[in-house]
Amino acid sequence: MKTRAALLVELRHPLEIAEIEIPALAPGQVLVKVERSGICGAQLNEIDGMKGPDKFLPHLLGHEAVGDVVEVGPGVTKVRAGDPVVMHWKVGAGIQASTPKYRWGERTVNAGWVTTFNDVSIASENRLTVLPAGANRATAPLYGCALTTAFGVISNDARLKLGESVAVIGCGGVGLPCVIAAVQGGAYPVIAVDRVQEKLEMARR
Repeated sequence: MKTRAALLVELRHPLEIAEIEIPALAPGQVLVKVERSGICGAQLNEIDGMKGPDKFLPHLLGHEAVGDVVEVGPGVTKVRAGDPVVMHWKVGAGIQASTPKYRWGERTVNAGWVTTFNDVSIASENRLTVLPAGANRATAPLYGCALTTAFGVISNDARLKLGESVAVIGCGGVGLPCVIAAVQGGAYPVIAVDRVQEKLEMARR
């Protein structure tokens, strides 16, 4: 079986669209048809080589998406074929599987426990969460990184206590969820700071 994917082949260069071969599923691995993927600043930094040389090139990217389970590997019990799922970087319940290796002609394409810049992807069971019935699939990828990151910032880094004030500087993809997390955590007042009026209106809503 093959899938189309966007590969990071060389740092500081555009991703290359290619068709790659999907390996057989190992224990704890799940095959997912990706419907929508977000792109995180972490991927942009990776493409730009912010951490220096990359010994895993070529490799796949992406860690926040929504899709549907196609097939499950041995030992998987958390999800089953047909389940709608959120794909995420945060470790959840289930097996921590080995990372897959795809084939691109004669080359090996490396991947992590979850990748989302491919039409069909192998993910570790513990990087998937079943999407509740009625959830908005268009915004569901945000649960894979932006929302969980923001709630982690407010609860784990800021260690917000009821009634404390919070200022969020920059109301973008993570800033706006930080506003939501601060409100839900009982902060008062919550101050949103941004130079873009539209983002401030979204923060007010």
